[in-house]
Amino acid sequence: MPDPSVETTEDTILLEVLASLHPTAKRNTLRRMVDHGRVRVGQERATRANAKISAGVKVTILSTADGDTPKRNQKLEMPEPSILFSDTEIIVADKPAGLLAVATDRGEFDTMFDRMAKWAWENGKTRAYLVHRLDRETSGCMIFSRSAETRDFLQSQFKLRTIERIYHAVIHGKPANESGTETTRIQETKDKRVRLVSPGRRAGKEAITHWSLEKEGPVHSLVRIKIDTGRRAQIRLHMAALTTPVVGDTRHGFGKASVNRLCLHASSLEFDHPNGARQAVESPIPKQLLSELNRRLG
Repeated sequence: MPDPSVETTEDTILLEVLASLHPTAKRNTLRRMVDHGRVRVGQERATRANAKISAGVKVTILSTADGDTPKRNQKLEMPEPSILFSDTEIIVADKPAGLLAVATDRGEFDTMFDRMAKWAWENGKTRAYLVHRLDRETSGCMIFSRSAETRDFLQSQFKLRTIERIYHAVIHGKPANESGTETTRIQETKDKRVRLVSPGRRAGKEAITHWSLEKEGPVHSLVRIKIDTGRRAQIRLHMAALTTPVVGDTRHGFGKASVNRLCLHASSLEFDHPNGARQAVESPIPKQLLSELNRRLG
C-alpha cells in the first residue's frame, strides 16, 4: 500500500494538511509524526508541524518503519519526579525550574505532566490529572490528582481562593517597606504577553499578591509571597512594579542571574483534602536561591 499523500490546493500550514490525511488523529499524534521523521514536504523531511506550505506541494506521510529510527525510547529517558506527598487521591511533586508544566502546541514530550503521568501509573496504576500550572521558570510545589473528581474538587478551591499558595523569591535590592499587598490588574495580549493595567482601568483580571521581607543579603533580599490569584507572571510583574524585580527575570527584570535560573520558588501549598483534613505540603527553598541571596557583587 502506498504511503498516504496529498497535493495542497492552497497556502496552508503542515499540521492542517496532516489533519486532512488523518482526520481522527489527535494533534499531538500528528506532531509526533513530524518529530519522528515520517513527514515529507516534496522530497524534504519536515521539521516543524506549524511550517507554512504553499499550494501545489505534495505532502507524504511515511510508515513508522520508514521514519527516523529513534536513538532510544524517549519516554524512558524522562527523569524521575521528586514526590513531596502522595496517597490514593493526590500527588504533590517538586517541579524543577526550566521544565514546562504541560506541552505547548509544539508537542514537547518531556513535561512535568508527562513525568507525573508515567509516575502515577507505575506507582498505583492510576492516571495523573493536571490541577494547576507553574510557569516554566518557576520551581516548587505542583499538585496533581489521581481522578477527575478530585481534580474538580481541588480546582474549586483555587477558584474560591481557599488554597494557600506560598512562594519565596530573591529580589533585586530591598523594598521600601517591610511588607505590602499588590492588587494591580493583569492583562494578557493576543500574542500571549502579559502586562500590568494602568490604575483606574478595568481591563484584564484582578491579581492579588501579599509579600513580606524575610531576609536581607549583601545586595538582594528574600521575600515570602502569598498569592490569592494565579495570573501568569503575576509575582514577577508585581515585584518589578515595586522596582525590585525577581533576580533572573529576563523579561520584566534585569536579565540572567549568576545561578542561571529565575529565583522564584513555590515553597508550600495548603489545601482541603477530600478526606476532610487540611493538608500542607512544603518544598525547601533551593540552594541556588540562597546562594544568589548571599552573593556579593564586585
